[in-house]
Amino acid sequence: MIETTRRRLLQVSAVLAAALLAGGLLAAPAQAEPVTLQWQTANLTEPQFEPVWKAMIAEFEAANPDVHIEPILVARKDDWTKFVTASQARRAPCVVQEDLATAAYDGYLMPLDKFWAAEPPAFRAAYSDDIMAAMHWKGALYGVPIWGGVFAEIYNTDMLKAAGLDPAHPPTTIAEYLDWMRKLTKPGQWGTAVLGGPTDTTTRVLLTWIWANGGEAFNADMTRATFAANPKTLEAIKTYLGLVQQGLAAPSPNTTNYLEQTVLFGQGKIAAMRSAYWAIAKVAVDNPAMAGKMSVGPVPGNGATLALLSPASISSSCKYPDQAWKFIKFQAEKKWALERARVSNWMPLRNDMTHEPEIAQDPLLQRFLEIGAKARSYPLPHPAWAEIGTVDIVKAVQRALLEPAQTDQIFRDLDTLLTKKLNDL
Repeated sequence: MIETTRRRLLQVSAVLAAALLAGGLLAAPAQAEPVTLQWQTANLTEPQFEPVWKAMIAEFEAANPDVHIEPILVARKDDWTKFVTASQARRAPCVVQEDLATAAYDGYLMPLDKFWAAEPPAFRAAYSDDIMAAMHWKGALYGVPIWGGVFAEIYNTDMLKAAGLDPAHPPTTIAEYLDWMRKLTKPGQWGTAVLGGPTDTTTRVLLTWIWANGGEAFNADMTRATFAANPKTLEAIKTYLGLVQQGLAAPSPNTTNYLEQTVLFGQGKIAAMRSAYWAIAKVAVDNPAMAGKMSVGPVPGNGATLALLSPASISSSCKYPDQAWKFIKFQAEKKWALERARVSNWMPLRNDMTHEPEIAQDPLLQRFLEIGAKARSYPLPHPAWAEIGTVDIVKAVQRALLEPAQTDQIFRDLDTLLTKKLNDL
């Protein structure tokens, strides 16, 4: 009897509450606001990635209505400074893609070991030990590899054919490369571009010249810089920067960055550019007539090149690490790795995608993957690297371009400066 009465009271209460809600006399329970995760990477400003990241956010939010992703768009040259400033104020975006070693050393990133360990073996097995080694600092995991970029030589096939050169047989030695650059240079057109602009792309391309020439910019444990001390390194630097003095490279190298180089290439002002796979998509966006008119060759020399690794990390400022980890895993899914390769020309870092149709049917991507077999990872693993790679090396290159006769002394001074920085930490 008591139980029956209780049930009737509950039913009456429910009916009364529904009536009050319908009449607007009783407020509905407040819905929790979705968690907002800020996401910062300089790549968000690049047009070939825009359709991918917008689709990625839309699909993630649809599957996770309790999480809102706020993209932070920042120019490449300002990206690191903005991240550091926000980190020091404990207001950095939750999900970031920054120089891992430097950011981890400075305490700006959150260790991810507990998240990684909780994932199934199949997820962890999708990445090689070598790639995962680059995701660690002092034994702790600070990033998940999202995409990579192997640097190679990209050629305008129409310009090659006009110069009597065979796109199917690109130069493999530096001497052959210099010969090609001479044949591709004429009034209003240059063989290539030298990058000396104020971003670390200047450093990336310089390292490809050094490594392919058998040189080293640092000793094995990164306690000493060897830009001038290593004869092969200095020779490579002089050969590369000498392209400007010989008139084989486009003018104004000190303001030529990644974007400027791709614009020159897309406009037919230069016949070759040294860049990563994503530059092909950028050129096709700038000038659709260039689609299908690009070929790829190895970095001339011993074939050694550079592969930029882009890890997704969680900032130590993040208040929602669980949601941030969920978004990082979502970015790392095979579907989005394929979309980045197909649309943005960013190479996947997963080792379980070689036979995916979207990759197997793209000869340029396959060529980059082959060239990448001799690639060395970048950024270099040192907590001072952000400043070294973006500021110090760039300034030395810019000085040497303005004062070529002082190149030896400029890079001796750089060795002294960098050796001190490497050992001050």
